[in-house]
Amino acid sequence: MKVLVTGAAGLLGSTAVRALLRAGHEVRATDQKYRADLGVPLEPADLRDEHAVYGLVRGVDALVHLGNHPNRFAGPSPQRLLAENVAMNANAFTAALDSGVRRIVFSSSIQVMIRSSLVPVEPHTLPYLPLDGDAPPDPGDNPYALSKQFAEEMLRLATTLHPELAVTSLRYPMLVDSSFQRRLEPFGGRVPYKALHLGEGTAHLFYEDAAALVVHAVERQGPGYHQYLPAQTFRVTNVPVAELVRRHFANVRLTRPLDALDTLIDISALERELGWKPEHRLEVALRE
Repeated sequence: MKVLVTGAAGLLGSTAVRALLRAGHEVRATDQKYRADLGVPLEPADLRDEHAVYGLVRGVDALVHLGNHPNRFAGPSPQRLLAENVAMNANAFTAALDSGVRRIVFSSSIQVMIRSSLVPVEPHTLPYLPLDGDAPPDPGDNPYALSKQFAEEMLRLATTLHPELAVTSLRYPMLVDSSFQRRLEPFGGRVPYKALHLGEGTAHLFYEDAAALVVHAVERQGPGYHQYLPAQTFRVTNVPVAELVRRHFANVRLTRPLDALDTLIDISALERELGWKPEHRLEVALRE
């Protein structure tokens, strides 16, 4: 399959390009930044230019769209971040659909479904536990999350107009590499509660697993709109999941009995529909 990867020079993009190549796909890579170590030539382009995108998608079978400002602090201003992400997404999706591309994988964000706060507050407010990709949007005033929400809605609508279209929206959490576990070592193996990202249910995913999921989605996704939360939770070696919930999520609705809760995030839909399961997970012991 011929696959266009946008944002190919980034950490996720470059890892996804290599994973797709290993799986035997023909990859076209594009980004605003140039790098020469992807295994394929990178075609520099600005996704804000709608005309440039048409040349990129010509002749491809699948679009893996990762090219956006990467977080709420990127861009020259919040309003430019929102406007430019929306433009990049609209240009990429419209050009792909106009050109007959019928497989799209989109890098969305967990921030679409969890209103982020720059100042952590407790008890943490989540839609329900265990979390999954079906949670309703709640982006607050986060321009990054708002741009991702708009993209999800655009893709959802596209599948109603093109029944053969197969769309995968991946609400990625914090992405990490192997160095992240090493950064926990100065705590002596017992990490303070405040060091965990409890506001997102300790959600994280290794880049290698995130890229492997891209390959699974390109190869296996069926027609229609599909939305997932591909995330691991920290494996806490000295505090049961139920105790974490009692202490930090007492106000959150549970979809399972507390004594049956063995995880804060449910990825069973990904296992069932795409045959994907992450291979890496962060492990900690907690202290006050």
